[in-house]
Amino acid sequence: MGLGTAAVGIRESASSSIRRYFDAAADRLGLHPEMRRLLSVPFREMTVEMPLRRDDDRLQLFRGYRVQHNGVRGPLLGAVRCASGIELDTLRAAAESMTWRCAVANVPFGGSAGAVACDPEQLSRREFERIIRRYTGRIHHVLGRYQDVSLPGAGVRQEAMSWIDAEYASLHEKSAGVTTGKPAGCGGLPERDLAVARALAALILRVAHDHGKSISGLRVAIQAVDRSGAETALALAKAGCLVVALSEERGAWQSSTGIDVPELVRDLQRGRIPSAPKSASEICSADCDVLTISAPECVLDRAAARQVHASIVVETSELVISPSGESVLAGRGTAVIPDLVGAASAVITANMEWASEVQKSLPDGPTVERELESQLLRLYEQVLDRSKR
Repeated sequence: MGLGTAAVGIRESASSSIRRYFDAAADRLGLHPEMRRLLSVPFREMTVEMPLRRDDDRLQLFRGYRVQHNGVRGPLLGAVRCASGIELDTLRAAAESMTWRCAVANVPFGGSAGAVACDPEQLSRREFERIIRRYTGRIHHVLGRYQDVSLPGAGVRQEAMSWIDAEYASLHEKSAGVTTGKPAGCGGLPERDLAVARALAALILRVAHDHGKSISGLRVAIQAVDRSGAETALALAKAGCLVVALSEERGAWQSSTGIDVPELVRDLQRGRIPSAPKSASEICSADCDVLTISAPECVLDRAAARQVHASIVVETSELVISPSGESVLAGRGTAVIPDLVGAASAVITANMEWASEVQKSLPDGPTVERELESQLLRLYEQVLDRSKR
């Protein structure tokens, strides 16, 4: 977008990134100053304190947040994340980013974001369930299927959505549609994660084709934050791509001659974790044609972008690429598929699950996969067409 570079010595953040991206888009659209102001601030923010009785009988206080950005298009939709040191500004940026992602994907939601300031790794499963339920109880009056719908974010697994549902149901008559991203046996979409992984693979193949690259031998590096990375790698390998680097929550692997993805996936499914000599950060500098990256906000800044060798970068979580990183990539002619497209599967599947709960009609796995891929590729084509105007 030609946003320039950040001042030397100033740390880029999610909040500063979303402002610069929004301002650039608003300038291009000629948006009125009053509308800019209206769209750049959340309409509600909540901060709550939550006491938790630990397993050793200690009482500890935790802080929770919910930021609701804009609900003009419909109910709000936003992830719940758990991380120590979470900042309210980061959640404001995440909520705003979700508003734009839902709008671009044409799903009937606005954007929100929530968090509990805790390290899940330092809590037992029982403690984690208690804090999620306590968080729900503190903010239940602003949640609801027609108010604000939650989905799992960083540090939060699918089962936590079932805890939110249960706690909400204890306080309200109805709980259907309050969360998405639940386990399949608890109202979630069947084979959702597999569908998301394969849809991303289909998107990568389409983008590579549009940029004149041969699929056979296409060198791909995948940086994921969950286990879906292995399934994406498997789908790409079956299509003839060479997966030269892969990182996900169980490890990171790299091979200049290509990873044996089927063997790696079999080992992971059996609970055997092969040697993983590479770190996730090294994946971004892999010698590849396509890099997909899902990481905390602003990881791909100016310095990191200079290490990228890929000619195509797909952003698969929100605000991974900072404005200065985007400028570096744009300056060298790297094609960037932004999070508004690359991370759209989350909001598309959220809408599918929400609608199925409200209508009491759950689709089967093949239907989920087919519909998601179709909607994601159509979204890519629409955004690509718009970018050329």
